[in-house]
Amino acid sequence: MGARASLRLKQEVADTYRLALIGGFFYLAGWLVVAVYGRAFMHNTIVSWCLTILFLLLAVVRRLHRPPPENADDSALNKWLMLHWSIVLSTTTLFGLVFLWTILDRRMEAGHTAVLLSTMGLAVAIAHAFAMRLQLALVSVAVMYVPGLISLWLASNDSASALVMSIYLLYVGATLWRSHNEYQHRLDIDQKLRDQSDLFEQQGRTDALTELANRRFFTESLMRMSQEAKVSNRSLVLMVLDLDHFKNINDQHGHAAGDTCLSIFASELKTRFGNHGEQAARLGGEEFGVLLQGQTLEDAMRRAEAFREYWANEPILLGDISMPITVSIGVAAFNPELHRDGDGLYRAADSAVYQAKNSGRNRVCSHEPGTAKKLWGVGGT
Repeated sequence: MGARASLRLKQEVADTYRLALIGGFFYLAGWLVVAVYGRAFMHNTIVSWCLTILFLLLAVVRRLHRPPPENADDSALNKWLMLHWSIVLSTTTLFGLVFLWTILDRRMEAGHTAVLLSTMGLAVAIAHAFAMRLQLALVSVAVMYVPGLISLWLASNDSASALVMSIYLLYVGATLWRSHNEYQHRLDIDQKLRDQSDLFEQQGRTDALTELANRRFFTESLMRMSQEAKVSNRSLVLMVLDLDHFKNINDQHGHAAGDTCLSIFASELKTRFGNHGEQAARLGGEEFGVLLQGQTLEDAMRRAEAFREYWANEPILLGDISMPITVSIGVAAFNPELHRDGDGLYRAADSAVYQAKNSGRNRVCSHEPGTAKKLWGVGGT
């Protein structure tokens, strides 16, 4: 089952429990009214007390049958729904027997009005409250309503009541159909709102051109990871990458070509630095950043050098146009005492990439306390 279907299922479980929470006690109340006016406890004491206890038990069980935890899978949710519906069906079937008994037993004639009104009211309640599953709701209404209605037509001289009950059954069916459609429509609207919210959230943390994380989201990740590194002593490395002479591409080939170059560069960056614990982002213009958790400075430097070397030997092709690009990279490992927080780490990596630029570009530099040390790269591009 897909993610959307799972969300709808969870919503259905929550709605079913919420709407069924107190419903069982109304069946008990309806039965007691019928029993009192129809003098059921006088005519058949044992059956009357058994019905009272059963209605009470079903009402309590319905209330106590709580939904599964939030992390429950779809199988557990469906199992819960079927069990809860079995409780509802048991209750409506039991009231259907009350309806049938009241109509067939002449000694309970005084309770006819009460049982007719109770049955109609409970049927409408089902139509409004249990429209999530149309077929099960129809079965619930049918087992409660139809046997007694047939007996009312066959065994009673009150054809007017039978006619009114029949017309009302059509109304209940129409109401149930409408309520079901409205419920499904509400779920559709809720899903669209969730999708829109997810889209806004994604847009708020994603660069539209490259589909990498944007600077705001990257900054949040940098602050969070640096705090985690302080607590856990887990290594954290930051790489800042800057495309060399990128303005020349825009000037010579146009901004559309420049945007294509950025997209291709970003795609390769995401491929090479998209593992667990790694976060690549576009920081602005032609500047990019990569956060690496759990890696040493030396490992990060080797990966940075491999990435730099790839672009030094792999021009970007746009049709018949070949556009060579190079990248300068600054690398810094987080030191809580030296950098203190994410801002300090960023300043260190930015200092290293600045040193790479000043040393001739197309090279990788690492940061050391108080300076930036060139480790790899070829100069003069």
